[in-house]
Amino acid sequence: MAPTLSRFQGSIVVLICGLSFSFGPLTFRAVDEADAWQYLFWRCSSTAIISIIIICLAGHNPFRSVREAGRNQIIAGLFTAAMFTLFIIALSRSNAAFVLLMQCTSPFYAAFFSRILLKEPVERKTLVAMMLSIFGVAVMVGNTLGRGDAIGTTLAVILPMFLGGYTVLVRSSPIRDPGVPVIVGGITGAIVAAAVSLPGPGLNVPLNDIMMAFIGGGVLIGLFAPLWNYAHRFVPAADVSLLLISEVIAAPIWLWIWMNETPQDLTLVGGGICLLSVTWLTRETAIDQILVGARSSQKPQQLSKRIHGLYVGAAPIFKRPDLKKNKESKKDWSF
Repeated sequence: MAPTLSRFQGSIVVLICGLSFSFGPLTFRAVDEADAWQYLFWRCSSTAIISIIIICLAGHNPFRSVREAGRNQIIAGLFTAAMFTLFIIALSRSNAAFVLLMQCTSPFYAAFFSRILLKEPVERKTLVAMMLSIFGVAVMVGNTLGRGDAIGTTLAVILPMFLGGYTVLVRSSPIRDPGVPVIVGGITGAIVAAAVSLPGPGLNVPLNDIMMAFIGGGVLIGLFAPLWNYAHRFVPAADVSLLLISEVIAAPIWLWIWMNETPQDLTLVGGGICLLSVTWLTRETAIDQILVGARSSQKPQQLSKRIHGLYVGAAPIFKRPDLKKNKESKKDWSF
């Protein structure tokens, strides 16, 4: 039986997963000869293989787990394949900082899809954060479209939509094996990448490129994505947003340190606005949760006092009957 995590433990898992995902762009930039589709094939294949091994080590049949998974889990897996593809192709045609910072808008797409699919209301603070995020995205997109690849920019803009939808799908369905969406996404992404690469350059790449793809897929995604899916059970939405923030903040740092890839000034400004909006939304949501928790902790005491007061106040001259007494000692309290 899977262990139950506390909110603090789940938050630590989310933070670790976010930091692990942040090394993904670095592994892609470290390849020698492989193009985006070749790298995507080896990345998705290693992701699926590692996830299958993990489920087997857990004592489950991975194929049975996929077969018994609900519809939302399968759709989440297809969304995973779309995210894998969009992420790598966007990285190959656009600035990595821009692609990562665009992911800051995914919580707002999640709020939108939650309203449409789960009938969850969108709060005022969420709408305010959305407006700030849209302004930040406009700053980033305006800078990139002026001197960048329009296709890469478009893919980067679409990417957080799938990520937001994926979050809603994972939250709205029970997860028997959290690795199921990763397996489905890895296999689907590998098939798509192979279909594109085989008629052209093929799948033969240097060993270094295969190792980088294995690290970026099998290690960073295959190991940590199931943990991230599992942590959704115990971590509130505000804490899940920290995952995206930790990934977005750390990834450009790794690229700057090892690849000397410096983001553009307007990209940093627009990304800073997006990060500010998400951070503000996270803070406001956390405060609301604390207040709700404080109110809920007071309700039992208030209810107990109210019940006690009604009983004593309604009949102050009578004593409460002892319900633990046996039948012989019971008294007739009817009037």
